[in-house]
Amino acid sequence: MVRVISVHHFTRQDVAGLEHSGGRGVTRGKGDILLVGGEHSVDIRNLKSGGILQGSFPTVDLVHQLVYCETGAFVVTLETKPARHGGDHRYVRVYLHWDQDNTNQPMRARIAGRVTPSSQSGVTNLEMVEIPLRTPAEFIACCQSTGNIAVACGITVTVFKFCQKTHDISKMKFIDFEELIELDMSFIVKEVALSEDLIGCVSESEAHIFQITINSQLLKGNSKEKDSKSQEKRSKSRSKSKTRSASRSPGRSVDSLSSASRLRDRRLKKEESLVSVRDSDDYVDLGELMWVPTLSYGRKRPTDDQRFLLFPSLVGAAQCGPVAEPGEIIGPVSSARCSSVRLKLLSGSSTQKLPANVFEAVTLIHRRADHNNDPDIPFSNLKLMAVYDSEPGKKEGTASTPRRLSHPLLPSGSPQKVGASIFLTTPHVGQLYHVTLFEDPYKNSVVRGGVFSYTAPVYSVELEPSLLHALTLTGLETYTLRPHPHIVVSHLPEDLNMIVPPHWEETVCLVGLRPFLNVETLTLTDSCLALIAANNEGGDKSHTVYSLHLPSAASLYKEMVRVGRSHRSASPSTYLHLLLEAHLVLTTALHHEIPQVQEAEEDLYSLLQDSSALLGDYYAQCDTEAEWKQATQYYQVSSLSPDAVIERLDLQCPGLVAVISALLLHPNTPVLTSAQANCVLEMFEKAAPDKVSTIILKSSCLVDYKKDKVLGIIKQELSKTAEPRPTDVLALALVFLDRGSSEQVSTVLASLRAYQLVVVLLQHSRLLLITEDGATRLSPLVQVLAEHKKEVFTEVFVSLIGEGTLSLNAFVDAFVAVYPIVSCGPECNTHSLWLRDFLEKFFLEYAHNSEITGQRDRYDRAITVLVSLYLASLVGAFGDKSKEDPNWSDQRAALKELYAPRPTFLGLLPPFSNDHSFPEAQTSEPEDGGSPEEKAGVEAEEEERNLSASLLHLVVLQSLLSSDLPSVEDRTNVLKFVTANPTALGAQSLRVLCLESSQQLDYILQEFPHALLQYGKDMYESPLEWEELVLKLITHKSSLPESDPAYQVYSDILNDVLGELVVSAPFDVFMRIIPGSRHEELRGHIRQCHSAALAVHLRTSLMTYAHNVLAQMTK
Repeated sequence: MVRVISVHHFTRQDVAGLEHSGGRGVTRGKGDILLVGGEHSVDIRNLKSGGILQGSFPTVDLVHQLVYCETGAFVVTLETKPARHGGDHRYVRVYLHWDQDNTNQPMRARIAGRVTPSSQSGVTNLEMVEIPLRTPAEFIACCQSTGNIAVACGITVTVFKFCQKTHDISKMKFIDFEELIELDMSFIVKEVALSEDLIGCVSESEAHIFQITINSQLLKGNSKEKDSKSQEKRSKSRSKSKTRSASRSPGRSVDSLSSASRLRDRRLKKEESLVSVRDSDDYVDLGELMWVPTLSYGRKRPTDDQRFLLFPSLVGAAQCGPVAEPGEIIGPVSSARCSSVRLKLLSGSSTQKLPANVFEAVTLIHRRADHNNDPDIPFSNLKLMAVYDSEPGKKEGTASTPRRLSHPLLPSGSPQKVGASIFLTTPHVGQLYHVTLFEDPYKNSVVRGGVFSYTAPVYSVELEPSLLHALTLTGLETYTLRPHPHIVVSHLPEDLNMIVPPHWEETVCLVGLRPFLNVETLTLTDSCLALIAANNEGGDKSHTVYSLHLPSAASLYKEMVRVGRSHRSASPSTYLHLLLEAHLVLTTALHHEIPQVQEAEEDLYSLLQDSSALLGDYYAQCDTEAEWKQATQYYQVSSLSPDAVIERLDLQCPGLVAVISALLLHPNTPVLTSAQANCVLEMFEKAAPDKVSTIILKSSCLVDYKKDKVLGIIKQELSKTAEPRPTDVLALALVFLDRGSSEQVSTVLASLRAYQLVVVLLQHSRLLLITEDGATRLSPLVQVLAEHKKEVFTEVFVSLIGEGTLSLNAFVDAFVAVYPIVSCGPECNTHSLWLRDFLEKFFLEYAHNSEITGQRDRYDRAITVLVSLYLASLVGAFGDKSKEDPNWSDQRAALKELYAPRPTFLGLLPPFSNDHSFPEAQTSEPEDGGSPEEKAGVEAEEEERNLSASLLHLVVLQSLLSSDLPSVEDRTNVLKFVTANPTALGAQSLRVLCLESSQQLDYILQEFPHALLQYGKDMYESPLEWEELVLKLITHKSSLPESDPAYQVYSDILNDVLGELVVSAPFDVFMRIIPGSRHEELRGHIRQCHSAALAVHLRTSLMTYAHNVLAQMTK
């Protein structure tokens, strides 16, 4: 459908008569130059000067079609010459230096690619270059970015490459053209369009637009094929020598030699064919497909989307991807599926660097009309308009295609092409498509950009960036145009991903309808639209040029807004439609960098901000949250401050509160001044006082405002409810804190329960930390919590760190920045105790969470601080707190396995055991008559039950060192501490925990041999690991004389260790543990182990027999 709205879109009209009959070939030149073909000449007219004749240049024959190319500034003509026997001959010729003064200068002629220009020819002489053709041409087209020429001859389209060469003799540069690619279509081509590697061909009933790509898989296969051919040649030469040797050997034949190789070749070929099927473009693995909903217009397509599969039964579904019309195929698909294209890379090209068989045609759009059921034919006016990235690399996820391979159709050193807009029309309906290009051609996105229904049959169409001009049977029609999606989002901020309507399915605007009669051609220049009409009255057929001057983007925008405002009350939908169309006009002009006509005109970006503000005003007046979100996004583009938005809207506006709240909560909103902040708060006081607390807590742009006014609003809200809302209480505390009344903050916070305070603080976690000069520290609010609400403080930060919002290292740094601590010696202060208690609380919940402890870089500094604090506690830093808190000892004792279970053998080391394993201590008799081992065990149990304050700190440190949390540096620091303080409590056990495993064994063997058995039970998981302990124990015992009292001690320990292994180790493992030279000495233990193994075997056999008997009985 079309919305008819008259918008003044032409500034003035000039009329000029043609001295010669024109209209046989018309095209635009540079700027506003119009080239009109006449009788063996081309007239040059300047439309800016009213279409007056500025000059002309001769042509060889009668011009049938004219095309101007910006790259090279040359004119291509399709010329006709009558033949002797009827019909005509057709030639394609290129004219160089046509815009120079060629009066009384001969025209130099040559054949492209075959004849070089004369070495004496000057650069200002008119030069004609004839393009060699094999068959008569029907249509010509030029690529404006590369200068390549496409010539349609029947079903064949030949692309000639634009080249700049250097003359061998004069060293002068000249322009030449070489045959590059020949394309054979499946229909007779009537029109052709070319834009770099995109080519479109049209017949009366069929249109095919495709991309010429380089298939990397075919390129790899081609190189492999070359290698295989070279290997095949070598294998043939080898087979010949084998055949000769076989013929000389009796009883052997050539067939017997080659049969095995033939079977091997068949197997390899079969496997290669399966691989080639999986790697082909037609192969689809349904197991890897993902459902992708229809992409809305203006939203960037994700770069990791897979190709689309269009299932016929789902054509009408709303989430089926780009839905095609009958007879239409929307790609990308292989051209073999719809209309085959045969590509041939011509060998005459000097730029050929790639083999011909690596090129393929990927269909983007294919349409075929049915002559019987679809009378709306023929197709015509095919336009390909490339879209380039105006600011490459600025936006992430851009769809630019890196040219990794040297494509002969792509220019070098030009802006990256991100897509193209394609227009195609029938006599009554025009179709606009937008293609977004990606590195993989089969991931290209093709969406419909608009449908245009004309009021009368169309003859010719010209496209501006924002408008479409159609020359119909009744006159000139002008429609609004939907730009490419990349252009739509190009002006948006990087962090703003919004959908910019209107969608292509919405109606377009017919903004102009001007009657013209007998118009033959329609041509668009930079700032004019030229129509050439024929005057059929009288005997002489004359022509008239109508030059319509186009308005600037700013003027067109203002006119559209003016017309839209006139419909604002009567038809709000029309007002919105024109606002959106005007917004797209500015967006397109900014992307294309269209020059302004007058220097005094407003800046386009300022107008775009005004347009965004108007759209924001409209959507704010709507009733749904989705429309309010759109209003917020448009206001963000407009760069209006929240107070400026309030001035534009009424207090009764439905979306006022939602829009202002969203703007205030956006992180990119700049900090408001005092006047701006007070204006915003006054609006909230009148419209939504209950939102003030939320704004104060969440907005980072409200810094300087009237504290008394906010206090009054919040207190009034608190008086309305029996139980205070946590957000109101927290906001009230924050305002008191800003006023400098920190003593009132704790009183306000006391009105909430602990769990309510924790929840509301976690919801507003941005209030907990502040960053100044690159350093993060605790906020003043958190400092009040740390001093008056320690439980809440701990619970909040433990939750934040556990969720991953904050790292433990960052918390320690922020804490130390506010509360400097002393982490060594008896001078540790209260702040050190706070930090230690917090870290213990955290690890009490997360020490066994691998997701937390697996990221050492997030907690390593906290562990270092903990180790230092625990070492300080061993020298009396924190003292005994049991007098202040009767439950203190029980709480510390509960943390003895906080980080990891302590090894049991630590209970046999000082200070938990007085047995230092000295021989004289073992020989002395105790006074009560008990054995030393029993006495040590009883004392250890009593020590465990009555741990002193220092022992409690030691136990927790032992648990920490028993875990994997401390780093190597932390353990090295502990070793340095025990070396410097050998009399410190538990120094021996700390040394053991920080040594390497081999060093641990040596230290315990020398100092605490009575703990060896328990050490082995704690540290070894399999019996074979005991081998080192047994070997070192036997060696050390053997080194002692039998008269030494320690000899008997180590003998008893060895017997205890071997007695443990006799029971726990299999016999073969036990024999591996015992050194071979000691078998005779330890024969008794070997017999015991053998007997135990036999007993285990017998028990297993009996159980197996019993199970078998039971199984037989149950059958």
